[in-house]
Amino acid sequence: MDHNLPKEVYSSLILQYLYDAVIVTDLQFQITSWNLAAERIYGYKLEEVIGKSTKEILKTSASEEARAKSIADLNTNGIWQGEVFQHRKDGSKLRIRSAVSYLKGNDGVTIGVIAINRDITEENRIREEFAESEERFRMSFENAGIGVCLLDLEGKFLKVNKKIQSMLGYTETELIGRPSKDFAYKEDQNIFDQYRDSALKGKDVDVVYEKRYISKTNQILWIEISNSLVKDRKGSPLYFVVHFNDITERKNAEFHLLNAKKEAERANQAKSDFVANMSHEIRTPLNGVIGFNELLLTTNLDADQKEFVKNAISSAHGLLGIINDILDISKIEAGKLVLNETVSNLKHIIKDSLGVLQWKAKEKNIQLEFEENHDLQEWIVVDSTRLRQILINLIGNAVKFTEKGSVVLKITSELTENEKVKLSFSIKDTGIGIPESHNANIFQSFWQGESNSTRRYGGTGLGLRITKSLLDLMGGNIEFFSEESKGTEFRFYIECLTLKNANHSNEENENFQKDIWENINQYKLLDVTPKILIAEDNLMNRDLLKRMILKYIPKAILYEADNGLEAVKMGRELNPNLIFMDVQMPGMDGLEATTIIRTEKSNGQIPIVALTAGALYEERKKCFDVGMDHFLTKPIDILALNQVLFHYLNPVKLD
Repeated sequence: MDHNLPKEVYSSLILQYLYDAVIVTDLQFQITSWNLAAERIYGYKLEEVIGKSTKEILKTSASEEARAKSIADLNTNGIWQGEVFQHRKDGSKLRIRSAVSYLKGNDGVTIGVIAINRDITEENRIREEFAESEERFRMSFENAGIGVCLLDLEGKFLKVNKKIQSMLGYTETELIGRPSKDFAYKEDQNIFDQYRDSALKGKDVDVVYEKRYISKTNQILWIEISNSLVKDRKGSPLYFVVHFNDITERKNAEFHLLNAKKEAERANQAKSDFVANMSHEIRTPLNGVIGFNELLLTTNLDADQKEFVKNAISSAHGLLGIINDILDISKIEAGKLVLNETVSNLKHIIKDSLGVLQWKAKEKNIQLEFEENHDLQEWIVVDSTRLRQILINLIGNAVKFTEKGSVVLKITSELTENEKVKLSFSIKDTGIGIPESHNANIFQSFWQGESNSTRRYGGTGLGLRITKSLLDLMGGNIEFFSEESKGTEFRFYIECLTLKNANHSNEENENFQKDIWENINQYKLLDVTPKILIAEDNLMNRDLLKRMILKYIPKAILYEADNGLEAVKMGRELNPNLIFMDVQMPGMDGLEATTIIRTEKSNGQIPIVALTAGALYEERKKCFDVGMDHFLTKPIDILALNQVLFHYLNPVKLD
């Protein structure tokens, strides 16, 4: 610094490089000095403004009244301060904070005016935006559709909006400064604390949970809480922003819905129990009706008598089919229908299915045909009962609704990428067809194409509904093509394992099936004298089973027990070759009796065949779980009984 410079020069240099604009005028407001900051702020060079009036250059936006007041303040106080709008050279508007005072000479005489102006345009814009933002936040906070509040780090209310006050029924004064848990349901009072502690440790900074509060009118409110921890720039916790969403109505609806669901489940279970019990009760006498008629058919009857007996058996099987349909649809609706997949012979499933309906087709003089396909896999892993049921449903419908012509079953197969076989089934008839208007309803329960279909053709209207549900369960699908008065074709597809890639756990079932089908023509075991125990509480069913067994094994030695306790005792004393065990018996049932027998080493290996009027998979599973070896459903099929007897009592196994 040059200390030899005059003082006035130093002062002039300071003003020249000051951050704010320094503008000096004479008493007529003609500009006499204009520093560098003024050039930067207003865009005018010094030479452009010297000698010109500030009114012309700065274009200050002020009324004559405001200008006069400013001059009056200046004269009175010697200084004026305030904010004004001025303009740059390019016409843009500036917000200026100005301090104006008189400039006096050494003799104290006023010689001019000096103004120090600061451009606060950007500062003002930020301030206005902040104020606007603050107002928007305040309005949003106050008028939000859900409750919003600020809680300090201890959980006390710092600020609450109108919605929270309305929810809880308390005024702002009653809430501010009090812990929020003071208004919470007793069991929920400490919920906030655990989330607060977690947030302060850096975990769960933003969480949503449910909490109950008690209103001023003593009403329980369910509130969905959303907590967010707010921190300062250094990361230190400041407070919580909390949203209150009143979900009381939703919770009440959920409560009523849950109760309704439980009630519906109880009703559905009661219905299922009723259907299962009724099925059991109806199957028991049907066992006698079908069984004794089948035995009667083996006696010497004339042609008319045989026809009468066949019709009686057919009617009983029709009733059994209806019972099975109702039981199945009950399980489907309850979501309890499950598959029991075993190694099965596809050709025999087809033969059985066609055999059941062959007599009906002959009666109507309809051709029931199967187009042979020698490339079909013979042994597949499938629920044979359910596949047979699907085929009988579809072929049965085709026969029922065909008055002349034919019903043709065709099956093709192809290997899939996952080494399964895809079986494609086609059942084509020349029947009455299905009107296009009925296509959307065809797989609905209790629906038939005509209002008088039940009277004309019979049936429950459940067959296709059950078929579709079974195929869904098997991972297959079904479609149909029909032309009214010309016929219908149903196609369905399933994928299944073949014998070569089936799980080894199916080996026993495989051998059992082969054993049966390879020896199906050996109807009687004439030279064996096995000891067979029949545990059955129903006298007629015992008598029927004895007669059916003696048809196949005339020399069999039969013992009878009418409850599980007797069965255990006789099994221990007699050591029979085979036990037929009824599942439902008074005192001790078949499941408990089998459990006891299986724990005794002396007779733990005796084959035990379940007898039950319950046809559900769950009941079968219970039987197998306690150690039973096989399962016969009432009404007992005479061919199925033959298969069981041959499998367990053939001479090779008895030696």
